[in-house]
Amino acid sequence: MALALSNCGQADLPGADAAAASADAQDATAFDTAGRLILDSQPDADSGPDTAPDNGPPVLDVVLDGATVVDAAGCTPSCKGKVCGPNGCGSVCGFCKSGEFCSADGAKCQGFCEKNCKDKACGSDGCNGQCGTCDKGFACGDDFKCYADACQGSCAGKVCGDNGCGKSCGVCAGTDYCDAGACVANACKGVDPQKGNCEGDLLLTCTGTGAAAKKLVKDCAAPPNLQNLTCGWDATANKNACIAKACDPSCTTDSGDKMVCGNNACGQPCGTCPDGWKCNVTACAPAEGASCTPSNFPPEGQCSGSTWIYCNTGKLKFVDCKAAGMDKCGWNAAAGKFECL
Repeated sequence: MALALSNCGQADLPGADAAAASADAQDATAFDTAGRLILDSQPDADSGPDTAPDNGPPVLDVVLDGATVVDAAGCTPSCKGKVCGPNGCGSVCGFCKSGEFCSADGAKCQGFCEKNCKDKACGSDGCNGQCGTCDKGFACGDDFKCYADACQGSCAGKVCGDNGCGKSCGVCAGTDYCDAGACVANACKGVDPQKGNCEGDLLLTCTGTGAAAKKLVKDCAAPPNLQNLTCGWDATANKNACIAKACDPSCTTDSGDKMVCGNNACGQPCGTCPDGWKCNVTACAPAEGASCTPSNFPPEGQCSGSTWIYCNTGKLKFVDCKAAGMDKCGWNAAAGKFECL
C-alpha cells in the first residue's frame, strides 16, 4: 500500500530556518576565488574622504581635432563663433589678454571703454551710456547740446557746419575744414600727415589740423650738407625723412680732373682755398684783396686778359691795364715780371 505524503513547504522541513540564514549570510559576505572571506569589502557609512572611490581624472570641455569632447555630465560645449566667454558647460572658449574684456557674445576681446562727456549736455558717452537727457520739448543735437523742438535750422548757403539747431549741414572731405559754412583747403593739403612728402631735396611735413594746420618745409641738402643728405624714404621710421644718398667719395670731376677745393659728391670737403680766394673746383682763383704769399702766388705776378694781378704787401692787387691807359697786360722781359705794357 502506497504511503500518502502531505503537500508541505521547506519551512515545514527540519533545518530550513538554518539553511535560509546561511544563504543570507553568504549574500552579505564577499569571498575571493579561493573561497577565503574578504573582510570589510564595503565602506562604512561614516568613512572619511580618504576612503572615497576614485573616479579618475575629470573630463574637460575642449575640442580636439574638430571633435567635441562631452563632459562627465553629458553636456556638449559650444564655442562656434566665439574666442572667449562661457562655453555653456561651466568652462570657457578662451581668455582675453590683460587690459581687455570679452564682448557679450564672446566673438571678440576688446579694450575697456573710456567714457567721454566733456562739453556734452546730452547724447552718448561712447560706452553705451548717456551723458545726459534733454528736458521735455528739447532734443539733443549733433553737437551734444539741447535745442528746442521748435528750433528751425537753415543750411541755406552752407555746405558744412551747424544749421543753428545742432544739426549738421555737411562734412568737408579729406583734410579740408569748415569756415563759415564753406569748405576750405588747409595749408597741408596734399601732404601725408603721417609720412610726409618729398619734393626733390625738400622734406614736407604737416603739423596741426584744420585752420591750425601748418606745412613745414626742410631743405635736406642745405649747405654745407657734409653728410650728403637728400629727402627720401626711411624704411626704419616708415616715413619720408632726410637720408644720406648714394655717392662717389672720390675728389674727381665727371671728366676725371682732380678737385682741389669744394665738396665731393658725398658733400665732403676736397680741399680749401687760401683766405679770400675763389674755388673753381679744379683750381683756386685769385680775388682782389685776397691773401698772397710766394707759396700760393707767383712773385712775378700774372695776367688775366688785360688785368694785371700781383702781390703787394701780402694782398692781391688787380690793375685794369686799358683803364690805366696801357694797351695790354704782358710779360716784361727786362723787368722779369708781368705788368701793364
